Amino acid sequence: MKPSPVAIFAYRRPKHLQKVLEALSQEPEAPDTHLVLFLDGAKGGADQRDVVAVQAVSAQAKGFRSLEIYAAEKNLGLARSITEGVSKMCRDFTQTIILEDDIVPRQGFLSFMNEALEKYREEPRVMQISGYAYPLDPAPTAHGFLPLTSCWGWATWQRAWQKYGWDREAAVSDLENPDFVRAFDLEGAYPYNRLLRDVLEGKSDSWGVIWYWNVFRNRGLGLFPATSLVENIGWDGTGEHAVPAWKDGVTVRPFKGSGAWPTEARLDEATFQSIREMLKGKAGHLSSDRHRS
Repeated sequence: MKPSPVAIFAYRRPKHLQKVLEALSQEPEAPDTHLVLFLDGAKGGADQRDVVAVQAVSAQAKGFRSLEIYAAEKNLGLARSITEGVSKMCRDFTQTIILEDDIVPRQGFLSFMNEALEKYREEPRVMQISGYAYPLDPAPTAHGFLPLTSCWGWATWQRAWQKYGWDREAAVSDLENPDFVRAFDLEGAYPYNRLLRDVLEGKSDSWGVIWYWNVFRNRGLGLFPATSLVENIGWDGTGEHAVPAWKDGVTVRPFKGSGAWPTEARLDEATFQSIREMLKGKAGHLSSDRHRS
């Protein structure tokens, strides 16, 4: 199986990016992996030095089959950078693995992503593969499908990403429907509707909640690993959003189970219920898009 290409999105945090590149290069699949770096441009003089440093770190990336770098001449912002970059990757390669510069892959990340992309390539309801897993205790004993998305290390196919889009009238109509809002908010466990309203009101251009909205409207599913295969290192003051209330939860444990792959694209009800219970009453994290907007 030929490894899928990996896209990394970076902006003004060279030390974070270096950690991501080093961890990724240690994966057994790295020497056969094509790496594409999307580097956002500077907003002004204050971030120019950091942007140049990110470009230097990117140029020195080693351990991969091949490397492409796209450096924006001006600041695009996270939403535009992600949507345009992922769209390009899907056009060029039909499927892709995505990381941001504060998401460090753990051992087994590329193996899981590549195997999942191959296993569920033809499953229309499966729209995303997640490298992140909620810190449940006890952890699930197998990987599972959830009606959720995650931006902390993920993958998708062109067939799924082509459903990404923004329809203002449709969003307004959805948010006027109490049944939609209740389901969209995971039966009241998490205020996703507030994030979507922020987009409508021009307070946010969150691509993450728009992606979730599109997956939700298409009755899509995301595959989540039994335990997390990524580490978020963006909670050090360099990000823009609050630390999630569950950040200091269960320590991630290695997962080496066999037969862990779902044979059907069907909702894992037990894990979904555990996540809803964990999220209820948590208000520390209101966005999946982190370090810039």
